[in-house]
Amino acid sequence: MPIQREMRSKLRYQSNQTKEQLLGVAKKLNVTGRWHMTKAELARAIEKANTTASRHSRDRS
Repeated sequence: MPIQREMRSKLRYQSNQTKEQLLGVAKKLNVTGRWHMTKAELARAIEKANTTASRHSRDRS
């Protein structure tokens, strides 16, 4: 069963953008290790980086 759970998790983070587009966004967000990530991993990392950036900007206000 863990494999099925992992597959669902990966499917949740699919993006309409190409991997190259995601790499560009990840570069702007300064995501480390982006060149070694899959498309799904990039999408998750970008989502996490956006959440962190939003949290930091709210804390400054």
